[in-house]
Amino acid sequence: MRAEASAGVQRAGRWAGALVALLLAGPSLLAPAEFHALDHVNLIFHEAGHMLLMPLGETVMLLGGSLMQLLVPLACGAAFLTRGDRYAAGLMGVWAGQSLANVSAYVADARDRALPLITGDPDTHDWWQLLGGWGALDAAPGLGRLLLALAFALVVASVVLALWGDLSEPAGEGRGT
Repeated sequence: MRAEASAGVQRAGRWAGALVALLLAGPSLLAPAEFHALDHVNLIFHEAGHMLLMPLGETVMLLGGSLMQLLVPLACGAAFLTRGDRYAAGLMGVWAGQSLANVSAYVADARDRALPLITGDPDTHDWWQLLGGWGALDAAPGLGRLLLALAFALVVASVVLALWGDLSEPAGEGRGT
């Protein structure tokens, strides 16, 4: 009986953790152009991506910010998956989805350059430079919407991954890993 109670507490903890992750990611999915709590963390990795990839040329350096802010949570999720921890990997996927929603707003803003940038100079907008250089600024809003749809899908898939043990087994038997 004690093991069943412990399993129930663990199950409740997993669901509560997933709910907290959704509460952190949800605002970015619903209003991606606004600045949210996790965006502070994403910004650190975004800027680091520019610096780390600068030696590979201007295009890669410009892409590097958005790439790095996506690769960090994805790499963390992959590390958890290799350890067999679907729950932690799923939570990292929720973070990646939130970060992708942030990138979607940045991409969608390329033509208008209305989002505030840390430089204060709209000419330093990564996606304005990239899409403008490729003659594709008119594609920015549609590309942003596509990325936001992918962000939603990633968050849903990640929650399912995180809670798969609980969703696929009867109550009291799920392990979450």
